[in-house]
Amino acid sequence: MADSTEKANVLLYSDNSDFRRTVIEAVGIRPGKGMPTLNWVEAATEAGAVMKFEENDFDLIILDGETQKVGAMAVLRRLEVEFETLPPSITVIARQQDSWLARFSNTTRILNYPLDAMELQETVTELLS
Repeated sequence: MADSTEKANVLLYSDNSDFRRTVIEAVGIRPGKGMPTLNWVEAATEAGAVMKFEENDFDLIILDGETQKVGAMAVLRRLEVEFETLPPSITVIARQQDSWLARFSNTTRILNYPLDAMELQETVTELLS
């Protein structure tokens, strides 16, 4: 999808508005030269994430592993069960011991808190290429 004239839809799931803002500011509207412009779609709840996933065609999903009530890995598993195909995904975890659960949820990449802006931007670029 690496075409600067295209747009890429990114679903960003977190109940923490600071996390969502940090991710958007770190990656920006274009993660790299020649990359598509990103359209950020935010969801703070499981119901919101599922609804937005049903309504849009996403190129990438970024999930906050520290989301309360219904965690990122549970949302990703639900999407995998309910929909035929999923785009690549990034799950951000705070505890290394959660990496097995993130892998079980079939996330494409696992990143760790605190977020490294450059690593996040490079990962987004790689997954959208």
